[in-house]
Amino acid sequence: MSSAPEESALLFPDEIRSSGVRADPTEIAGLRVVTRRWLAKLPLSEDQRQDILLASYEALANAVEHAYAPDDAHGTLDYEATYLPDEGEVVVRVVDHGSWHDAVDSDARRSRGHGLTLIRNLASDVRVSAGPKGTIVEMRWVLDETDRAEDDRAGDELSSHDAS
Repeated sequence: MSSAPEESALLFPDEIRSSGVRADPTEIAGLRVVTRRWLAKLPLSEDQRQDILLASYEALANAVEHAYAPDDAHGTLDYEATYLPDEGEVVVRVVDHGSWHDAVDSDARRSRGHGLTLIRNLASDVRVSAGPKGTIVEMRWVLDETDRAEDDRAGDELSSHDAS
Protein backbone atom coordinates (compact mmCIF):
# COMPACT_ATOMS: atom_id res chain seq x y z
CA MET A 1 0.00 0.00 0.00
CA SER A 2 1.39 3.39 -0.93
CA SER A 3 1.53 6.40 1.35
CA ALA A 4 -0.91 9.27 0.83
CA PRO A 5 -0.27 11.23 -2.38
CA GLU A 6 0.06 14.45 -0.39
CA GLU A 7 3.08 12.89 1.31
CA SER A 8 4.55 10.82 -1.52
CA ALA A 9 4.21 13.25 -4.45
CA LEU A 10 7.42 15.00 -5.41
CA LEU A 11 6.39 18.63 -5.58
CA PHE A 12 8.61 21.20 -7.26
CA PRO A 13 7.84 24.76 -8.43
CA ASP A 14 7.50 23.57 -12.02
CA GLU A 15 6.26 19.99 -11.58
CA ILE A 16 4.52 17.29 -9.59
CA ARG A 17 5.57 13.65 -9.85
CA SER A 18 3.94 10.72 -8.15
CA SER A 19 4.60 7.10 -9.11
CA GLY A 20 2.98 3.91 -7.93
CA VAL A 21 -0.17 5.60 -6.60
CA ARG A 22 -2.74 2.97 -5.66
CA ALA A 23 -5.62 3.09 -8.16
CA ASP A 24 -8.22 3.99 -5.56
CA PRO A 25 -10.62 6.95 -5.32
CA THR A 26 -9.22 8.09 -1.97
CA GLU A 27 -5.68 8.11 -3.33
CA ILE A 28 -6.51 10.18 -6.41
CA ALA A 29 -8.46 12.63 -4.25
CA GLY A 30 -5.14 13.36 -2.54
CA LEU A 31 -3.52 14.03 -5.91
CA ARG A 32 -6.30 16.48 -6.66
CA VAL A 33 -5.47 18.40 -3.46
CA VAL A 34 -1.76 18.47 -4.36
CA THR A 35 -2.56 19.63 -7.90
CA ARG A 36 -4.88 22.40 -6.69
CA ARG A 37 -2.15 23.76 -4.37
CA TRP A 38 0.46 23.57 -7.11
CA LEU A 39 -1.74 25.29 -9.70
CA ALA A 40 -2.48 28.13 -7.26
CA LYS A 41 1.22 29.07 -7.40
CA LEU A 42 1.41 29.21 -11.20
CA PRO A 43 0.76 32.35 -13.32
CA LEU A 44 -2.56 31.09 -14.69
CA SER A 45 -6.06 32.47 -14.88
CA GLU A 46 -8.60 30.91 -12.52
CA ASP A 47 -10.39 29.40 -15.53
CA GLN A 48 -7.17 27.70 -16.65
CA ARG A 49 -6.57 26.35 -13.15
CA GLN A 50 -10.08 24.89 -13.01
CA ASP A 51 -9.80 23.36 -16.51
CA ILE A 52 -6.49 21.69 -15.66
CA LEU A 53 -7.75 20.46 -12.29
CA LEU A 54 -10.99 19.03 -13.69
CA ALA A 55 -9.39 17.33 -16.71
CA SER A 56 -6.56 15.89 -14.61
CA TYR A 57 -8.96 14.48 -12.05
CA GLU A 58 -11.16 13.02 -14.78
CA ALA A 59 -8.16 11.25 -16.34
CA LEU A 60 -7.19 9.88 -12.91
CA ALA A 61 -10.76 8.72 -12.26
CA ASN A 62 -10.88 7.01 -15.65
CA ALA A 63 -7.68 5.13 -14.82
CA VAL A 64 -9.13 3.96 -11.51
CA GLU A 65 -12.46 2.94 -13.01
CA HIS A 66 -11.39 1.43 -16.32
CA ALA A 67 -7.82 0.13 -16.04
CA TYR A 68 -8.32 -2.33 -13.21
CA ALA A 69 -10.98 -4.70 -11.95
CA PRO A 70 -12.80 -3.34 -8.87
CA ASP A 71 -11.25 -5.97 -6.62
CA ASP A 72 -7.67 -5.39 -7.88
CA ALA A 73 -5.80 -4.09 -4.84
CA HIS A 74 -2.49 -3.99 -6.72
CA GLY A 75 -3.39 -1.57 -9.52
CA THR A 76 -1.26 1.58 -9.62
CA LEU A 77 -0.90 4.69 -11.70
CA ASP A 78 1.67 7.40 -12.26
CA TYR A 79 0.93 11.11 -12.37
CA GLU A 80 3.03 13.97 -13.64
CA ALA A 81 2.14 17.64 -14.07
CA THR A 82 4.69 20.02 -15.54
CA TYR A 83 4.70 23.79 -16.04
CA LEU A 84 6.82 24.80 -19.04
CA PRO A 85 7.12 28.61 -18.77
CA ASP A 86 9.35 28.99 -21.84
CA GLU A 87 6.85 27.08 -23.99
CA GLY A 88 3.84 28.66 -22.27
CA GLU A 89 2.32 25.27 -21.50
CA VAL A 90 1.18 22.99 -18.73
CA VAL A 91 1.41 19.27 -19.46
CA VAL A 92 -0.26 16.55 -17.39
CA ARG A 93 0.32 12.82 -17.88
CA VAL A 94 -1.68 10.02 -16.28
CA VAL A 95 -0.30 6.52 -16.81
CA ASP A 96 -2.00 3.32 -15.73
CA HIS A 97 -0.55 -0.18 -15.97
CA GLY A 98 -3.78 -2.09 -16.51
CA SER A 99 -5.99 -2.98 -19.44
CA TRP A 100 -9.26 -1.33 -20.42
CA HIS A 101 -12.57 -2.68 -19.21
CA ASP A 102 -16.03 -1.14 -19.02
CA ALA A 103 -17.31 0.21 -15.73
CA VAL A 104 -19.02 -2.49 -13.67
CA ASP A 105 -22.28 -0.66 -12.85
CA SER A 106 -24.34 -0.52 -16.07
CA ASP A 107 -26.89 1.93 -14.53
CA ALA A 108 -24.09 4.40 -13.77
CA ARG A 109 -22.73 4.02 -17.31
CA ARG A 110 -25.95 5.36 -18.86
CA SER A 111 -25.29 8.84 -17.50
CA ARG A 112 -21.53 8.66 -17.81
CA GLY A 113 -18.95 7.82 -20.42
CA HIS A 114 -18.16 11.39 -21.41
CA GLY A 115 -14.86 11.72 -19.54
CA LEU A 116 -12.59 11.75 -22.55
CA THR A 117 -14.89 14.19 -24.35
CA LEU A 118 -14.76 16.47 -21.31
CA ILE A 119 -10.96 16.22 -21.17
CA ARG A 120 -10.68 17.04 -24.89
CA ASN A 121 -12.93 20.08 -24.45
CA LEU A 122 -10.90 21.41 -21.51
CA ALA A 123 -7.36 20.88 -22.84
CA SER A 124 -5.60 22.42 -25.84
CA ASP A 125 -4.37 18.99 -26.94
CA VAL A 126 -4.99 15.43 -25.72
CA ARG A 127 -3.18 12.27 -26.71
CA VAL A 128 -4.25 8.83 -25.58
CA SER A 129 -1.90 5.90 -26.12
CA ALA A 130 -3.35 2.54 -25.16
CA GLY A 131 -1.38 -0.66 -25.23
CA PRO A 132 -1.12 -4.07 -23.60
CA LYS A 133 0.83 -2.63 -20.65
CA GLY A 134 -1.48 0.28 -19.91
CA THR A 135 -2.72 3.62 -21.12
CA ILE A 136 -1.09 7.04 -21.20
CA VAL A 137 -3.26 10.13 -21.28
CA GLU A 138 -1.25 13.28 -22.02
CA MET A 139 -3.03 16.62 -21.80
CA ARG A 140 -1.57 19.99 -22.80
CA TRP A 141 -2.76 23.50 -22.15
CA VAL A 142 -1.35 26.40 -24.14
CA LEU A 143 -1.44 29.29 -21.73
CA ASP A 144 -3.02 32.58 -22.65
CA GLU A 145 -0.24 35.15 -23.09
CA THR A 146 -2.48 37.92 -21.74
CA ASP A 147 -3.15 36.09 -18.48
CA ARG A 148 0.55 35.33 -18.00
CA ALA A 149 1.49 38.98 -18.66
CA GLU A 150 -1.13 40.18 -16.13
CA ASP A 151 0.18 37.74 -13.53
CA ASP A 152 3.77 38.87 -14.21
CA ARG A 153 2.73 42.52 -13.71
CA ALA A 154 0.94 41.61 -10.46
CA GLY A 155 4.10 39.86 -9.27
CA ASP A 156 6.20 42.91 -10.18
CA GLU A 157 3.81 45.16 -8.22
CA LEU A 158 4.09 42.90 -5.18
CA SER A 159 7.87 42.94 -5.43
CA SER A 160 7.99 46.74 -5.63
CA HIS A 161 5.70 47.00 -2.55
CA ASP A 162 7.98 44.61 -0.67
CA ALA A 163 10.99 46.77 -1.47
CA SER A 164 9.39 49.93 -0.01
